[in-house]
Amino acid sequence: MANELYLLGAVVLVSAAYVIRQLVVFHKFGGTMLVTCPETGKPAAVKVATWRSVWAAIRGRRQMELSECSRWPERQDCPQDCLCQIEANPKEHQLWTIAAKWFEGKTCVYCSHIIGPVKHLDRPPALLNPDKETLEWENIPPEKLPEAFDASVPVCWNCHIAEKFIREHRDRVTFRPWEKSGPLGEYAPDKPEDDKTAHRHAA
Repeated sequence: MANELYLLGAVVLVSAAYVIRQLVVFHKFGGTMLVTCPETGKPAAVKVATWRSVWAAIRGRRQMELSECSRWPERQDCPQDCLCQIEANPKEHQLWTIAAKWFEGKTCVYCSHIIGPVKHLDRPPALLNPDKETLEWENIPPEKLPEAFDASVPVCWNCHIAEKFIREHRDRVTFRPWEKSGPLGEYAPDKPEDDKTAHRHAA
């Protein structure tokens, strides 16, 4: 009886280790990825059929295929030669990795604050495009991101929201010139001329 329990425990441990390994594989190849399409030489956004890949691995088969591609359905019958790029280095092709590297160390074009690390649950930074419009990078079609990064400058979340409100509700915004700034960046208008003169005389 004891031997059977030991055997059962070993089987459970091995099975658990195998499932964990496959979940790691799922995480590694999950999400949207950017590849260079072998046919056009241009960026393409793809997703790996991760559950099918995991199930194939469980059955002892090495099989990877795409579930989505920005060039589908027109080229859905392609040989999927781009998969070799993902297999070689999946992390480097993940969309979040590419965006995080682009924003790393950059400052907001409006407030000059450093843009923090790009994380899944954080408020995403944005881009200021040549048309002077701010867009969250997540809302740009993934296959267009490399082009957008080349043509745009970074904007932090707070400035993006402010600019978006001004753009959409211009009639509800009052613009005041900032002649001076207070110690916390607040608006500090010039004093009347007589006050300045009195101050000089007092000095």
